[in-house]
Amino acid sequence: MIKTLFKYAVYGVGLGCFLIMVCLIMMDFFWPNMFNAFTQNFAVNVLSGLAISTASSTGAIAYEFDRLNFGLQAVVHIAIVLVVALPIALWFGWFSAGSPAAVAVRVAAWVIVFIAAWFGFYLFGNREVRKINDKIKERDSQG
Repeated sequence: MIKTLFKYAVYGVGLGCFLIMVCLIMMDFFWPNMFNAFTQNFAVNVLSGLAISTASSTGAIAYEFDRLNFGLQAVVHIAIVLVVALPIALWFGWFSAGSPAAVAVRVAAWVIVFIAAWFGFYLFGNREVRKINDKIKERDSQG
């Protein structure tokens, strides 16, 4: 289990770096002043982003529990991400908790980004499974 958590954490660092770059590009395009605020504390923001991505990716451990159906596994994964990532983001000053509406918007944005990334991995995984199944069928039909 520890080895699996470590593997997820390492994958999370890579995915987190990629998502941070995508978010920075989007922020620079849509909200240039926000990007400037991010770069004022660049090292802290990058390190906190890596902490969030590493901790959040360990939520994928939910998929190791076969007793849960797939939908419940996804819900547990996103719940872990929100419980881990949002407090870290709040602590590092990524947003303030001043207004419930502002927090709700950030939570919604995180959920949308998470679902988009999750759906991408889901489609990729399904494609890989189909490729493997096709190879198995091809081998079985030849032998």
